[in-house]
Amino acid sequence: MRKVLLVSYTFAPQYDISARRAVKLCKYLPEAGWEPIVLTKDWNSDVADEDRRSYTLAYHPEVLDALGDVRVVRTRYRSHDNVLRWMHERLGGVYGDASTTVSANRNGDSAAPVERAARDRWAPSAVARRVLSLFSPVFGDFPDPFRGWIGDAVDAGVALVRSESVDAICSLCPPATAHAVASGIARRTGVPWVAQFDDLYSFHLERQTRAAWRPYTNARHRRWMSRASLAGAITPAMLAYVRRTYGLDGDVVVVGYDPDESPVADVAPHEDLRLAYTGSVYPGDQRPEILFDALERVVREHGSGAPPVTMVFAGSGRDDELRKMVERFPNAARSCVFIDRLPPADALRLQRESDALVLLNCTRPSRDEGTLSFPAKSFEYLNAARPILAIPRDPGGWGDQLLEQTRAGVTVDSAETAAAVLRRWIASRRSGGSLPYGGDRAEIERYSQPRQAATLARLLERAVEIRSMQAP
Repeated sequence: MRKVLLVSYTFAPQYDISARRAVKLCKYLPEAGWEPIVLTKDWNSDVADEDRRSYTLAYHPEVLDALGDVRVVRTRYRSHDNVLRWMHERLGGVYGDASTTVSANRNGDSAAPVERAARDRWAPSAVARRVLSLFSPVFGDFPDPFRGWIGDAVDAGVALVRSESVDAICSLCPPATAHAVASGIARRTGVPWVAQFDDLYSFHLERQTRAAWRPYTNARHRRWMSRASLAGAITPAMLAYVRRTYGLDGDVVVVGYDPDESPVADVAPHEDLRLAYTGSVYPGDQRPEILFDALERVVREHGSGAPPVTMVFAGSGRDDELRKMVERFPNAARSCVFIDRLPPADALRLQRESDALVLLNCTRPSRDEGTLSFPAKSFEYLNAARPILAIPRDPGGWGDQLLEQTRAGVTVDSAETAAAVLRRWIASRRSGGSLPYGGDRAEIERYSQPRQAATLARLLERAVEIRSMQAP
């Protein structure tokens, strides 16, 4: 059996979505002929402030027991604080939570905001901040706030490759730092590397929003990716972007679902329609207001009695923001329930205890580039065998195609069409029947984690073949 060094910044006992992704690869890659060795940071005693700002710290140490004899190597994290970074932050450069940034001017000036802004623009502190901002990728948070892991991780990875006779490297992004680590290991060892993109993060967004940094960041990204043999990506459009930008061939490898995680749900008799959304919500990108508008319509039609529908949000991470948003829809507010983040097993159980599941699509992907991001929970939803209501349509189209091909749900673009779907489902519940569901199980199984791990294994095999042909 060949060996793969799996580079993942997060890993159990920390159990966010990226860590779960790595754990499931450890579970299923051996079936495809690859023994994983995990390189991660020390999540037991080395949690940094940037970790607390960026991740929901969810510890599930029991996951480690299920990994058996998988070797996990944890390296320390070195803070990358330095004098320039400190000066930049004091002058108004934003690091971490913008609300904690020290203002560059707090003199209580009562001048009009436009006049004060024009004057402050040429204040010595403002000029110094802009100059430092131009060079901040060199000393600040590039490729992301976790760059303090790179040095020790590369050294540990090189030692592992040599001592364990590792055949290939696979890194999981996000965060982008994982690719920087894998690139450094590949450069020093010559071992083939497959870069798996579960999101593009700085590899795409930074190129769109940081014009002043673009020449430097583009050069760094290309230098890192020049060491990769192949790439995996979670949508066809993302893979096309990686090909176009970095000249890397590869395949689509989605997060998928674990077929072993199919809890039995004890559903008590009920008349109301029960909907669930599990996981994070991003109001700036997703459109929960469309859902609230649809709920407002159907609840208002049924008068002041008990709402005919219950909408549960579990672990949104934005409960206060969502509650404020739904205040504009008083009838919908009566039907919405917000609960804390659930352990993975409980979230899966909630999905199966519900009549249907709500999926909030991302709305930033352009029609020119296609779907560059997609909610990982979609695949858990497929395994739950419950009708899916996706709102709104995926601008890139891939998410809509996924539901059409699996016949697992419908997508809608407006509150009116969403309300029409809810009315049909409410009528089905009140007639004592179950909701119509026509999911194609054979098609859905294409997105199981064993099948996706096998696809990644084939990429690793190709990477080894490519490198063997390149070797002198």
